[in-house]
Amino acid sequence: MREYDLIAGWYPTDRGHTVGVAEALAVAATLPPGSRILDLGCGNGVPVTDALVKAGHQVVGLDTSTGMLAQFRTNLPDTVVVRGDARRCPFSSDGFDAAVSWGMMFHLDRREQAAVFASVSRVLKPGAPFLFMAAEIIDADDAGITGTMNGVTFRYYAVPSYQTLVAEHGFVLVDVHDDPGVSTYFLARKLR
Repeated sequence: MREYDLIAGWYPTDRGHTVGVAEALAVAATLPPGSRILDLGCGNGVPVTDALVKAGHQVVGLDTSTGMLAQFRTNLPDTVVVRGDARRCPFSSDGFDAAVSWGMMFHLDRREQAAVFASVSRVLKPGAPFLFMAAEIIDADDAGITGTMNGVTFRYYAVPSYQTLVAEHGFVLVDVHDDPGVSTYFLARKLR
């Protein structure tokens, strides 16, 4: 995403080092040690990828921003990261034990999010969890809204029902946690 290239240098100065960590580690704790986890929209790798690596998992980062990926490679030089699009994951089928996505899904419209779910469903093993942060608003429209980070304009989108959307792509919605004023976290699991 070109917008993240524009704020790659500023981004780590504005972000905390705990957002999403507890949630990602809780899901990872249900997996065997050394599980292979895909981090979609991994950005600079801090804090979520870093926490999962430190917990002993094999994490693969995926992001489109060259600026964020350059920082990822500095922050986590021994962790695999790939420049690619989550709507077309460049990985083999059934290759990951879990996936996480923090701060990415809400930048994609409903059609693009559907493509991510289809792509992630393909690369996850049966029964694998997918933890993602997103926005669910019953009367959401396709226009979305705009917002700014460090003077750069971003688009944000909500989906009327993740239960319905994930089910269309081979997942069941397991849990939803709303952290008012922060984020809403969704836990889906690929059907067996």
